Amino acid sequence: MDDRGEAPTAGALGAALLFCDSCGKETLHRILRLGRPATSHAPKAVEGIARCRECRWTHPFVSAREARVALPVVVSRGDSSERRRLELSPSEPLQVGEPVAGTDPRLIVHAIDRHDGTRTRSALAREAQTVWAVQEGPRLLRVAVLEGARSTTERLPAAPGLRLGVGDPLRLLSGPVTIVALRARGQTWRRPGDVFAAEEVRVVYGRRTARPPAGRSAWSRDRGISSSRASSTSRDARSRSSPGERRKRTVPRA
Repeated sequence: MDDRGEAPTAGALGAALLFCDSCGKETLHRILRLGRPATSHAPKAVEGIARCRECRWTHPFVSAREARVALPVVVSRGDSSERRRLELSPSEPLQVGEPVAGTDPRLIVHAIDRHDGTRTRSALAREAQTVWAVQEGPRLLRVAVLEGARSTTERLPAAPGLRLGVGDPLRLLSGPVTIVALRARGQTWRRPGDVFAAEEVRVVYGRRTARPPAGRSAWSRDRGISSSRASSTSRDARSRSSPGERRKRTVPRA
């Protein structure tokens, strides 16, 4: 079918890969004739007469584009999650622990909810109402960066085998920090020497080790102290001007 939903002519189509009942598999066929699709078939369908190029068997055929279903998928990565919609074939199998076909980066199925509200470990795409999946890749650690009375949150990919300890330095995109506490095993650890694998840590608390210069802006510059243009003492080695000759008045000023 073309973009306008019109069936192509036999001359334009030429050949197609169709299932041959005589050969028992899909083979290359020569299209001999195309006709109007029956009303019982899908709107975007092609039917006609074709001849198998392997066994020379001539037979009618119907070819229709398979419908797609928009499947809601909740994707988790670390402590954050987002909702997506994937276009899948209705007969696409879904299995817990297996990747969803055609996703990059790969999404691993974590749970499947059916339309009746029950949860199952496997289902076809048309039978699923919501799929819960985990994005494959390094786990993202939540790092709370303490700066005075304020704090900001950053994400750090946890490399395999990474271990975190209180007092250790940690390099982030925004700059280095020192780990002052770790949230792991249901409590917060603050003593130097407390070390855990990254898989056990839920939150890392870090304090800035490089601080900006004092002032409201990190871009403030050191400037000299300004002085008054008028000075009581001359800075140049020159004699000061005389007030002039003093005279006694004989008459009052007008």
